[in-house]
Amino acid sequence: MWRVVFVRQRHLHALSVRVISGNMMQDDNRTIFRTADLEEALASGDEDAVHAALHDLLLYKAVHPLAPADLDAVAAVLDLRGKAAQTGLQILYASAMRQGTLPADRGAAATRLRVVLECSGDDRTAVRLALHLLAVLGDDQAVIEHLAADGDSVRKEDYLSPVMAAALTRHDADLAALQAALTGRAADEIRAVREYARDPDAYEERVRLMQEDEVEML
Repeated sequence: MWRVVFVRQRHLHALSVRVISGNMMQDDNRTIFRTADLEEALASGDEDAVHAALHDLLLYKAVHPLAPADLDAVAAVLDLRGKAAQTGLQILYASAMRQGTLPADRGAAATRLRVVLECSGDDRTAVRLALHLLAVLGDDQAVIEHLAADGDSVRKEDYLSPVMAAALTRHDADLAALQAALTGRAADEIRAVREYARDPDAYEERVRLMQEDEVEML
């Protein structure tokens, strides 16, 4: 069981949040997350226990950044697929993008994220999160391979992000070849991805001006 206690700090005129659960140790000044419950749940295959441990972790990360070792345990949840994997993916993404923290074992995390891409199907949210994490982890090849595999169904929205730009620019020759091999909408999507990667700010400004022109025409 867990409970959240809001403690008013008299002199700071603010609220601090203290989270107490079976997954956490607390002393007077800090709360320390322990991954033991999550690791045990994963070992047992008990998905309910995994969900409970992830729930505790979601509460914890709202107050304290997670450590790389904690994220290794979270990355292991991706092997389960389903709802637990979705929650784990969101935790990994938030930790990377908001706190700049990545799993300690980056190679293992990248391998699991590649599998997520293969199994995500039409779940565009999972695809985007996995692609962004792979780019941050430095696995450019996984990003490019997925883009190529999308073929005629490629969606530029999955790739228009500052964290993706560097990876895409390094492989512009591959993208140019892919663009030449495609036609119609798909080729236009690849062209847009390449333009964005070369200069994200200029691309976004051009899109903004085009949207303003469309509004004026209406």
